[in-house]
Amino acid sequence: MVDVLQGMIAADKRRCYETYLTTLNNFKRFLQGGDIEFERFDSMRLLSYQAWLIRSGLTLNTVSFYMRILRAVYNRAVDRNITVQTFPFKHVYTGIEKTVKRAVSLNKIREIYSLDLSHDPKLEYARDMFRGCLITSVNATT
Repeated sequence: MVDVLQGMIAADKRRCYETYLTTLNNFKRFLQGGDIEFERFDSMRLLSYQAWLIRSGLTLNTVSFYMRILRAVYNRAVDRNITVQTFPFKHVYTGIEKTVKRAVSLNKIREIYSLDLSHDPKLEYARDMFRGCLITSVNATT
């Protein structure tokens, strides 16, 4: 993983570097600060890591994100003959769950935009700030 991280720095892939480093740090927390050799990198350990992540309150998509990064590093090691492929990720979750839509509907935006809040200056100010942000974002996209 450290070799992969160094390659990302050399290739100026800052965002990838950050996500891989976060994954490494998280996995090290699970290992209580230690390292692990590829020979001990097995399905049971990954299932334990997955359970630990879920107990930590992470969503399945976040768990999957960490697992896919670890799998990518593992597959690089297999490709470079550093370890033998044993398919340790076969039983852990690496899919993507459908998430709840969080966008506000156009009708709700129109409703907020046209609210009469003259009775409460603070709410009126907040509505005006919303209008300003909305107009600015629309102008930025056209």
